[in-house]
Amino acid sequence: MRKSAGILVLALGVLVLGLWARSVHAPQMQQKIMAAAAQVMAGSVHGAQAEVSGRDIHVTGTLDGDAERDRIMAALMAVPGQRVITQDVTVLETVSPFTLQADKAPDGALSGSGFVNTEAARADLAAILGDAAAGLTLAAGAPAGWADLAKAGLAALGPMTHGGLTLSDGALTLRGEVLGPDQAAAVQAALAGLPAGSAQVDLTLLDDGTPAAYDLVYSATEGARLSGKLPPGLDVGALALTVGLPAIISDATQGLLGEAGDVAVFSGLKGMMGQFERLTVSMRPQGPMIDATASAGLDAAALQSGLAGAMPGFEVVVASDDAARENGAVRVNAATGLTQRFMGGFWLEVPQFDLSHAGCQRSVDAVLNGARIEFQSGSDALDGTAVAVINTLGSYIVRCAEEVGLKAEIGGHTDSQGNVADNLGLSQRRAVAVRKELIARGVPAGALRAQGFGDTVPIADNATEAGRAQNRRTTIVWSQ
Repeated sequence: MRKSAGILVLALGVLVLGLWARSVHAPQMQQKIMAAAAQVMAGSVHGAQAEVSGRDIHVTGTLDGDAERDRIMAALMAVPGQRVITQDVTVLETVSPFTLQADKAPDGALSGSGFVNTEAARADLAAILGDAAAGLTLAAGAPAGWADLAKAGLAALGPMTHGGLTLSDGALTLRGEVLGPDQAAAVQAALAGLPAGSAQVDLTLLDDGTPAAYDLVYSATEGARLSGKLPPGLDVGALALTVGLPAIISDATQGLLGEAGDVAVFSGLKGMMGQFERLTVSMRPQGPMIDATASAGLDAAALQSGLAGAMPGFEVVVASDDAARENGAVRVNAATGLTQRFMGGFWLEVPQFDLSHAGCQRSVDAVLNGARIEFQSGSDALDGTAVAVINTLGSYIVRCAEEVGLKAEIGGHTDSQGNVADNLGLSQRRAVAVRKELIARGVPAGALRAQGFGDTVPIADNATEAGRAQNRRTTIVWSQ
């Protein structure tokens, strides 16, 4: 009886001791397992968690590929005292190569595709890439430093007008266009902290940063051309209108940096271009200048003075035209669009009129009614003003002679003062002088005859000075 009671007491003691030991040891064991599991999970790339219940471990969250899953599971299984390990995890695909592509459109819009290695990296990239970052696929396999390369590459797109990047594992390639050297430097600055050789950059500069420097070169026979580097905003069509040319050919590059160009600085050339055989306007940072050659027969000094006044701030040099040409040469003046004939050292406009006997007579009469051929008093030497009149007459007479086949009688007339014979001789010499000048301008000699009439054909009263002035004249009469 006593023996049975002793055994019962001993059993109860063991049971109580076991229950006490369990109540004390189990929590301690759970704490040890929890601490060990937390240490294992501390290295999880995406913050996966391990929950411990008793000696059971349950893993949740996202794991960075099979390699991280295998490492974590192996480490948890090695935790002393653990009994069961369960998991409810997402295991990211491991991709190789680990790539990112991004493009910046000319309007500044950014797009992207490819992968991202963490949500934290996605948030960093979204600060630059915007909503496009949401389309990147979370994946495993990125090499160390990949996110830094991606962020730096996207930052380098900022200074570009447009461009793109490709990041493949640890190799970053950038391509695009930048406005100028400052923007190119900003691209390089964005990449400055990256490992040497990790980034390759192919940039096109839209403006090399040098100051605008260009030439407007004009020729009366070939027109005008622009070359060099234009300032921002200088419109070639507007420049042509400003200087009075029908068009300007341009092979100049358009600058994008610096002070905008203003065609108004060329406005003084309008209406003057037809007076030049050649003209070069050089626009340089050190100052603008004009180097020109006057059209044949024009006063270079007078033209230089006029041009300098019309173009303040420009250094102006105008030379005389000493090129050899044959009388009768014909061209179209690029500035005026008019046909010209070289006559007596001048480029004269070829007039458009009725090419008939009557039309030729009306034309020369109109010229002589508007301006007289003056001579020095009592001489057959032409007055300085006579050259312009003879030039104009010559442009009509040569066409009537060559194209219609008419012949012109050049009549010299005097007033009645003085000796009749002397007046007749003077009128003849004056008619011959005019004929000589017209022949020098290319009028066929066979089409011209000089005839002195002295005072025999008056058209006004010789008793008055006004009448005598009208009688001293040159006439042109056409015949078949």
